[in-house]
Amino acid sequence: MQKRKNRREYTEHFVKRRHLKLTELKLEAERFGLENRYLRTENIPEYPKPEFHVSLLKHETTGSGLCGIRRDGGFRNPFGGSLIWWSLAVGPDQMKEAEARLLEKKFPDRMEGEDPEQQSFLWRFATSPAFKETSRLGWYRFTFPLQEVLTAYRDQFCSGFQPIMRVYETVLYGQEVMHVVLVHSPAKQDFSHYPLLIDDPDAVCVYKDGHFIWRPEAMCEKHWLKLVCRPDSQQLEACGVAENLSYVWDKVAVALDVGKTQVLKFDADRLRNNLKYCLLDDINCLPKDHILVSFDDAKTVVKRLWPGWSGPLEEELSLRHSLSGRSRCCLQRGNVFSREVTVIDTPALPETSDPEVRKEIFSCINRSAPAPHAILLVIRLGFLTTHVEETVKQVEKMFGENVWRRTMILFTHWNQEEPDIQRHLKENENQLTLLFGKVGNRFQVLNNNSRHRDVQQVWDLLFEVKEMLVNNKLV
Repeated sequence: MQKRKNRREYTEHFVKRRHLKLTELKLEAERFGLENRYLRTENIPEYPKPEFHVSLLKHETTGSGLCGIRRDGGFRNPFGGSLIWWSLAVGPDQMKEAEARLLEKKFPDRMEGEDPEQQSFLWRFATSPAFKETSRLGWYRFTFPLQEVLTAYRDQFCSGFQPIMRVYETVLYGQEVMHVVLVHSPAKQDFSHYPLLIDDPDAVCVYKDGHFIWRPEAMCEKHWLKLVCRPDSQQLEACGVAENLSYVWDKVAVALDVGKTQVLKFDADRLRNNLKYCLLDDINCLPKDHILVSFDDAKTVVKRLWPGWSGPLEEELSLRHSLSGRSRCCLQRGNVFSREVTVIDTPALPETSDPEVRKEIFSCINRSAPAPHAILLVIRLGFLTTHVEETVKQVEKMFGENVWRRTMILFTHWNQEEPDIQRHLKENENQLTLLFGKVGNRFQVLNNNSRHRDVQQVWDLLFEVKEMLVNNKLV
């Protein structure tokens, strides 16, 4: 284990020729006297350790990097090195398949489709940047099928022969553990001292049957959920915990050796077809004085680079959004401030017109009975509906006209200041009048940025919910 300072400013240590598991990494840290507060975090709540079968790679870049990729017709190392870097991309299908494998491993006698009440849970733990729709490297993300990348590499750099894959290194940053797979031409002998990537059932990452098998050991950025096994019902659930802890998280990167001046080329249409815009993560690798790129800015840039392309630029969706059609209603239980709290996360109101969706919602409600129920009508600031009358009709059709006695509006936002919040409410005063009248002017405002863990706002929300139920004699 050595220190490295010139690769990325937040790099701490790396171990060549090995993919270390967390237990091994902790031993190495003790051996070398490494101080890492995340790695040493203890008493982490139980969380899943799934197996993902990954067939997609992603490459993220800035606007200048995008221009270079378009100009070169592909990917090269912009800093003069010989490696181009990709990461494994886990999509909703891979998430669902990994969840099914976990259930099969935990309950081997469980028949597929036997219990329709099993709620989707694995994506709730996928909160590390390895799974997020945001990017730490730029606003532009290319996502390619793994086999397309390997085929292009084989034809352009390996004279048609299959490339070689090796265990390159494990890199420990402040909170991130990165396992790197090296891909190179069989004609190049410079990397012969690195171990081959073999099909080891205990390894963090292997390549088999045309895809990578990744066994992450830490898929959460913050641990505010725990995995609960319910043997009687043969179910796994994500339940909240009172305290959220920060721990390391891991990912797999794929480094392809192309030489210091070569480009891994793709057709211009393939580049554009596999390109999406993504928001920049709060923690990122860009200079502090970087200029933010909005979605509209990005659309202008991409249109200029691909003037003949008629399709719109798409925005990267979160796993939660992508899976919402499959996991339409989700129930979570947890202990909050020494009280048992159950949260039933339902789809947006327009989807409740589907009888199957409504059936699923009431199934979740019945599972949480006989506790008092409150309804939070969640509205994102800046996205207030102009169809308030329709919203009122849908709520009453779903729960009856007496529903408003137990209903509160919850406005959500991401790190907005109080003046901005008040401005949004003032600008939409006319639309909100009907809703406010229905709920008796009851509302709360919540910053739901995952990095914003203000205990007080949660306490205030629960207090107001209880006051509503007590005042309306519903408890």
